[in-house]
Amino acid sequence: MSDPTRPSDDNEHGAIEPEATEPVAIEPVGDDYPVDDETPPVKSKISARGAAIVGVRVVAGTVGLAVALAAIAGATFLPIPSITASPATVEVTPVPTAQQLVCPGAMLRLGDETGQSATTASTLGAPSIRHGATAGIVGETTLLQSDAGTGGTPSAPTLVASADAAEGADDIIVGAAESQTIDAGDFAGLATAACAPVASETWLVGGSTAVGRTTLVTLANPSDVISTVSLAISAENGAVSAPGVTGIVVQPHGQRVLPLAGFAPGVESPVVHVTSRGGQIVANLQQSTVRGIEAGGVDFVGAAQSPSASQFIPGVRISNTAAVQTRLGEAGFADLATVLRVYVPGAEQVSAEVTVTPDNGSAGGTSFSVELVGGVVQDLALDGLADGTYTVQLNATAAVVAGVRVSTVAVSSAEGSAPASDFAWLSSASRLDERAVVSIATGAGAAASLHFANPTDTEARVTLTAEDGNDLTVVVPANGSAATGVSGTTYTISGFDQLYGAVSYSSDGILSGYNVQPPAASAEPITIIP
Repeated sequence: MSDPTRPSDDNEHGAIEPEATEPVAIEPVGDDYPVDDETPPVKSKISARGAAIVGVRVVAGTVGLAVALAAIAGATFLPIPSITASPATVEVTPVPTAQQLVCPGAMLRLGDETGQSATTASTLGAPSIRHGATAGIVGETTLLQSDAGTGGTPSAPTLVASADAAEGADDIIVGAAESQTIDAGDFAGLATAACAPVASETWLVGGSTAVGRTTLVTLANPSDVISTVSLAISAENGAVSAPGVTGIVVQPHGQRVLPLAGFAPGVESPVVHVTSRGGQIVANLQQSTVRGIEAGGVDFVGAAQSPSASQFIPGVRISNTAAVQTRLGEAGFADLATVLRVYVPGAEQVSAEVTVTPDNGSAGGTSFSVELVGGVVQDLALDGLADGTYTVQLNATAAVVAGVRVSTVAVSSAEGSAPASDFAWLSSASRLDERAVVSIATGAGAAASLHFANPTDTEARVTLTAEDGNDLTVVVPANGSAATGVSGTTYTISGFDQLYGAVSYSSDGILSGYNVQPPAASAEPITIIP
């Protein structure tokens, strides 16, 4: 019998064998457990030490999670420091530049005195220019290139500018105008124009390319860079589609002259929208009329006020009505009638109210309502007006552009010749605010008048300070108009809040006019952010 204290041969190193324990059976769960004679799996009991380790780990994990949650909650409720920095800015006031205006140059015709070169423009003489300013010296420089061959001559477009910029130069206002009396065979009459600031967009309301009517588009570029110009032409039948109306290049210090009939032949009521890229330009129309062998007048068409629901046209002069009515009955004289030309740039129909008010405050005006068709130019007759001067006001339900054509016929004439006739195109005026300057160009014997329309509810007592010392005062009633005779000089206009102004010229068989231009915008401070 063996000794129980002696180590077994199977444990040579004398290690103490663990006490044998009864296996713990695990009851099968479900019917899928295989039932056979084999011994089921055995799961050992967890010792006290293992249980303690597991408990410590669970507690440590719980504490760590609680600390993390507390840190997140604290970060949520505690203010987070922020750092802000304002960008560096610099306020810069541009250096005042010289105030500049461009006069359109001489009246032109197609062909020469012999009738040759019918597609080339040539001059009918040279204009007379008058200019002035609120301070300093004003100089003239003619443009160096022209399609009419007038570059560098007195017949070329002229740049009128104040002296070099200096302190206070942004307060200087310059005014300038030109006039030309023409008597050259088929061309006769008085043409006047305000010298205007450059622009990248111009609306020209006037002209005709019907039989006997020649209209030229003139584009003057006084800048140092090339200008690329586009023309959008509309007429009584809608938009005019023609090649060559885009990509028109005007060289620096140059003038282009383009016959409107080359784009829109046989059109009675054109409106031309001029846009430019690069150098800004001054655009005008020139119209001359010949009825058979009889001269019918000449005139410039200056820029109209940009499309607006309210348009004012002061300085509408009706003269020699009886003589005009007599010739209206003759063939080819229908365009002696006074008309208001209106164009709606959009496609919708527009309702408008037209009011014609005498400058002397009498009840001799008229008013009427009209429906305007979008995209179509309409000439509205202004009938029944007695001799005198008027302001035409148009209020519409949408933006429009507008101008008025007036005509006159001489009461007397040389024996054996027809009485002379002339016409004038008057564009809608731009609003004047508080101050302006106007030069009265030479009228070659025609009497000049200065006209004002007051759109405000307050009477304006306007002061005209003349360079020649003959100052004037004009009282313009609230929502009314007034006029005064003026001499050939330059006036500084002050003593008002808002006005519209124009100059008119009239004598027997002579008619012309132009608008008072608002001053160029002053240089304002600008803020630069790097």
